[in-house]
Amino acid sequence: MLKAVQMKTKITPEGRFFPPIMPNGHWAENLADDQYASVLILEKNGKKLVWACLDVISMDEEFSTKTKERISESLNIPVEHINLGYTHSHCAPRLGKGKGMMKSSSQEYLDYVSDKVLDVCERCMKQKMEEVEVFEKNYDGSAFYSNRNGLDKVGDTQIKLLEFRNGNDEIRGLVLLYACHATVVNFQNTRDMNSDLAGYLCRGLEKKTGIYPVVMLGAAGDMSNRCLRQGNDYNELIRVGEGLLEELNKETTERKLVIDDIQLDSYQFKETYVTTKKQRQAQIDNIHHQIEKAATADLKRVFNSALKHAMMNPDGGTFVLDVKGQILRMGDLEICTMPAELFSCFGLEIKKAMKVKCPVFWGYSNYSVGYLYNKEEAGLSFESAATNIPVGATEEIVAMLKEKVR
Repeated sequence: MLKAVQMKTKITPEGRFFPPIMPNGHWAENLADDQYASVLILEKNGKKLVWACLDVISMDEEFSTKTKERISESLNIPVEHINLGYTHSHCAPRLGKGKGMMKSSSQEYLDYVSDKVLDVCERCMKQKMEEVEVFEKNYDGSAFYSNRNGLDKVGDTQIKLLEFRNGNDEIRGLVLLYACHATVVNFQNTRDMNSDLAGYLCRGLEKKTGIYPVVMLGAAGDMSNRCLRQGNDYNELIRVGEGLLEELNKETTERKLVIDDIQLDSYQFKETYVTTKKQRQAQIDNIHHQIEKAATADLKRVFNSALKHAMMNPDGGTFVLDVKGQILRMGDLEICTMPAELFSCFGLEIKKAMKVKCPVFWGYSNYSVGYLYNKEEAGLSFESAATNIPVGATEEIVAMLKEKVR
């Protein structure tokens, strides 16, 4: 039988950690809501898995590796059985060293969060794990978000809930899966720290189920509410959040998933690329062109952001792309993890290649290599305008993964 236990812990940077520095370099002025880390621990045939998600914009590999090693040592669970995801709220801190325009949090706060995650894992293990069965429910988020580079472009708007229920049909574990940026309240429009859309949905589901879910954010590199937004403030967050919660409250057909023995398959794609000064200047010239022809203030804003990123290294340089993840096979449930902001078309391709009842792509996990875009969008969108990743690299990674998951 499969067993489960789930708990959350608050990781809000309050007290001596306030004000935290925001990803854009500004100091937060207010805390709009609390941030949490939710942990779900599963056991099947003596093998344990730790799935966690933190309400932060991102984490680096050093932070996640250190935290996973501490959990592994304390709970005697293999490091490769532990996965740390993040909700990617742009109004929340980064856990790790600065990257690009993102500013780092203090080492003291990093240690505090790592301690809190370890503590909640240890408290989970002190609880009695209950025997559970897994049920999948599917919903549609297309009324509120889409491919943010155009409504005519491919996007993944499926929302999924995985409910881990005991013999009394009580939910003892909950996972929320969807692919949408947590940028409804843009950090450039507020000095508030908040957990944005992911936190709004998690709080709403917690009121209904008693469980603050683990979020598995999918291939959301080009997914957001940009093309459907009606504002940039908390009113928009309420509109989108309540609309999606209403969708999640609808009656829907559920499917029971048969969970077999846990099998893990790791993968790595590592290449070194060089961006010349001439190539960087061509990117800068293209970004200026995109700013000039931008049809909306929102597009102008994001390309100005891309310009700042490109100007941080105008001479180009060497870049190592190191993508490490896992394919977790559990019978009807299969999960592919990736430390990246993958474009949605590729997430759909990978899930389609998985020949199981419930295929899952979990991006935004353990660390981030940045955006992995499709060659058709090269230079045309914010995500690819100032990248160090060459055209076609993503296609190579996805082709490798599609072979592995077949």
